[in-house]
Amino acid sequence: MIHLDINCDMAEGYSRGRQSEDLGIMKWITSVNIACGMHAGDPHLICRTIEAALKHDVKIGAHPGYPDVQGFGRRSMNLSVNEVYELVLYQVAALSGMTRALGGELHHVKLHGALYNEAAERPELAEAVVQAVADIDEELILYALSGSKLVEAGLEHGLQVAEEVFADRAYLPNGRLAPRELEGSVLISKEEQMEQTRQLVLKQRVKTVNGQHIELAADTLCVHHESHDILQFLGELHKWAKQNDVKIEPISAR
Repeated sequence: MIHLDINCDMAEGYSRGRQSEDLGIMKWITSVNIACGMHAGDPHLICRTIEAALKHDVKIGAHPGYPDVQGFGRRSMNLSVNEVYELVLYQVAALSGMTRALGGELHHVKLHGALYNEAAERPELAEAVVQAVADIDEELILYALSGSKLVEAGLEHGLQVAEEVFADRAYLPNGRLAPRELEGSVLISKEEQMEQTRQLVLKQRVKTVNGQHIELAADTLCVHHESHDILQFLGELHKWAKQNDVKIEPISAR
């Protein structure tokens, strides 16, 4: 049997925002990545999202990013290695403390946006991120882009790593995500997303923007709450999983 975690980035608005829709999504996922207030999110929304995750028995993760509200954390900030370490340390510690105060435990860490992509490519940033996570809690699971430098750094440090793939993002031949400014970088139709998911989960491979196939490990599948017809896609995904001996469940700490 294949085991698959489904994760989703949430609390990326302000005040009450999209909370009603997020609660609908919470019923279908097994782990949630909660924005820590730097690229998005505020204390109210973060608390409500933690509470919803606890109610639905969804594993809670910190989702730190660059302090870039206007750019939604998708712009590079050219920070030093030490600044990245401190930035991740601050955000993960805050989310961990809030989660514990509300009766839960932090399960994992997944970077956001430009920081996610840059740590996947740059070993020195990957090391800074891994050190920050380990300094808070070496039992935290690191969610990282499949086949990336961040995966390597996490494993070298002894962290448990979950290799992440995406249902709705196009891939480059080197295994990185296609830049959002590239046409076709985001898969819009539910059919495209399901086909990519089938390939990733059952065959551990994906078709890239130039038509070739590359191999990728798929421990956790990311979906985005802003995707068109996301609830319908998640319902179809669960139905497909049952038909194909795929067990949707959170990643267990080793």
